[in-house]
Amino acid sequence: MKILTTAAILLGLSSLIATPSLVLAHHSVGATFDPQATVTLEGTVTKIDWFNPHIWIYIAVDGSAEEYQCEGSSPNSLRRRGWSRDSLNPGDQVTVEGLKARNDPYSCYARSVKLADGKQLFSGNASELGQ
Repeated sequence: MKILTTAAILLGLSSLIATPSLVLAHHSVGATFDPQATVTLEGTVTKIDWFNPHIWIYIAVDGSAEEYQCEGSSPNSLRRRGWSRDSLNPGDQVTVEGLKARNDPYSCYARSVKLADGKQLFSGNASELGQ
């Protein structure tokens, strides 16, 4: 019985130690991106990272030598909105409307992503925007 009690205590302590690092890994959109500074980017998708806690879309922006990175919602949130890993692909021409990053001129939070045919693939919601 003493072994089970000790194991339960150790398991509880280990989860308390691990939890703060998980909480700190996730950030508020408003802390990283400026809700008052919007950006519109037009270009070609070069890569998509479909990972938790947020996806990242990389874009070669027309007229710029720099590649832009745009953070999106979590994969689960996007799946609930009808996305799949195949909804957006490298080579797609897109227009991204989003919020500029506070500390990186080539990063944004994507509020909406539209394909060349006008189809909107992604839209962030008000809670993600810190509003």
